[in-house]
Amino acid sequence: MQETLDTLAQDFFVYLEAERGYSALTVSAYRSDLSQLFAFMQQSGAALEPDAVSTHTARRWVVHLRREGLSSNTIARHIYSLRSFWRYLLDFEIVDHDPLRQVSPPKRPERLPTYLSETELRQLLQAAAEHRVEYCAIRNYAIIATFAYTGIRRGELLGLRLDHVDLSEGTLRIEDGKGGKTRILPLLDEAGDALAEWLAVRRDNGHDRVFTTTHGNRLYASRLQIIWKSILERSGITKRGVTMHTLRHTFATLLLRSGKCDLASLQKLLGHSRLDTTAIYLHVGPQQLREAVEGHPLAGERSPT
Repeated sequence: MQETLDTLAQDFFVYLEAERGYSALTVSAYRSDLSQLFAFMQQSGAALEPDAVSTHTARRWVVHLRREGLSSNTIARHIYSLRSFWRYLLDFEIVDHDPLRQVSPPKRPERLPTYLSETELRQLLQAAAEHRVEYCAIRNYAIIATFAYTGIRRGELLGLRLDHVDLSEGTLRIEDGKGGKTRILPLLDEAGDALAEWLAVRRDNGHDRVFTTTHGNRLYASRLQIIWKSILERSGITKRGVTMHTLRHTFATLLLRSGKCDLASLQKLLGHSRLDTTAIYLHVGPQQLREAVEGHPLAGERSPT
């Protein structure tokens, strides 16, 4: 008897987390995308079996997502989730057909990542340090400083353990980052000092996570989001689309624009497996282009008449 898609999906989620090293947040996104497909199939009267997924089914699903008002980016993510699931089924010889071979994701608009200016980043750091409870002020500043000066992801920050922070060497170890990679990041004095101040007052509640709640419990994504929202509101930054991930974009953009960091170095700092992923930070405006041209070594010299 053939296993149902939802049963196979549960095995797939375990595989992603245990063998591919995907974070719980990423696995949750896969679970959400596939559950929506399964719900669509059930509403359409189709059996939740691999043989019921055809190219026609996949295309009808895409049309359904469009009618639901989903953006091209979101629809593309749904298709990639199904592709990953189906590749897993093919690799383990659970299926022998590929219904997605002729299904293309919608073209996604080219969109440059939102980032903060140096002034806005200072505003955010200042807002993080402004809390009526000193303990929270020290922790919040350390959180934003770690984001701003290392470019790590939200999941990586939440996963930081005490032995990942080496203040004597000035390094931060990121283990099991996206894709199961480990990397060592240099800690600038600003981030190192902020972490040192936080660790000096951090309350111990029997775990080794760096960041905690006021009671010393491990800090989770939901609580971190509340902290972030409060800091952002106090900062006075009105730019649209600013999230915690914006700090990663800001870190990358400011480093590249400093002229002291090349793309390959930035790739290692961010933990990207592909250089073209890092290349999105090569966004430059007209003023930067003019400044770049004016930096030509022969600029200002006139040819003889």
